[in-house]
Amino acid sequence: MEFPEPLPGPFPEPQPEAGGREGRRPVRCALCGRPLTGAASRRSGLGPACDAKLHPAGPDIRTRRHEVEQDQLPGT
Repeated sequence: MEFPEPLPGPFPEPQPEAGGREGRRPVRCALCGRPLTGAASRRSGLGPACDAKLHPAGPDIRTRRHEVEQDQLPGT
């Protein structure tokens, strides 16, 4: 059986980027598509700005504390 188009050859080796370490393939942010350089960003697949959008920091407990007036306990 003959194919109308030739089959593609093996995948070419990734070319190292200028200034990058050899053997590291480029990883892009899943949301915005920017290249990721930090190890933690590369592992999570999100850049720091996009990670902050998806996982905002929780409120600081110290800012939620405030003094509340309380009624006197009976019998004291």
